[in-house]
Parts: sequence; structure tokens; C-alpha cells
Amino acid sequence: MKTKISRLMALAGAACLALAAFPASAHDGYWHGPARGFVHYGYARPYYYAPRIVVVRPPVFVPRPVVVYPPAPVYYAPPAYYSAPVYPAPVFGAIGGAIAGAAIGSVVGDGRPGAIAAGSVLGAVVGSRFANPY
Repeated sequence: MKTKISRLMALAGAACLALAAFPASAHDGYWHGPARGFVHYGYARPYYYAPRIVVVRPPVFVPRPVVVYPPAPVYYAPPAYYSAPVYPAPVFGAIGGAIAGAAIGSVVGDGRPGAIAAGSVLGAVVGSRFANPY
């Protein structure tokens, strides 16, 4: 059984190769045989090639306007010096110190307005130094 199939496959492969080789041996023209030693494919037919006509237009040149800018003015000034930013100190210490100084001045001065004012000023100074020691 295997022999029949392999023979059939070999025959089919040979047939495919033979059919593939036929277009390679085709020619058009006349066959004069090996006695003359050449194969004739017909005469060369003359063909007239029309000359190509190329129209080249001359380029158009437009001169660009010449723009001349005057030189920039030169200013001589001393260099700018910038200082470090200054941030305002927080006033919470001064307010708290003034309140505490007013209370202490009121107790020590028996409620006199001068003692309360002096205590609030001294408390504000001391409180601002506690909040911002610089």
C-alpha cells in the first residue's frame, strides 16, 4: 500500500516539474533547427522615439529689501544690588506681652492709669523679644 502511494506521489511530483518547465522553453518566432545553429525570433522592428520637449522657464528673481537696524543704545549704569527680603516680625508676642504687662501694672500700681500704661509698654517690649529674639 505504501509503495503505491509513494509511486503515485513521485509521478505527481514529476508531472508538476514538467509543467513548470514548459513556459521556460517557449519562444515566439521561427525555429530553424540545430542544423543552422541558431534560433530566429523574427526581425527587429524599427521604432521611432519622439524627442522629448522640455520647457524650462527662466527663474524669477525678486531682490529682497535690505533692512538695516541701527545699533541698540548702550546704557552704562551701576549694577543693581538686591538685599535679602525683610519679613515683618510677628506681633503676637508684643500683644501678649502688652496684655500681661498691663495686668501686672494694674495690680502693682493699684489701678492707676500711668502704671497700667508703663506696664503695657514694658510688657510689649519684653514679649516682642521673646517672640523674635533677633
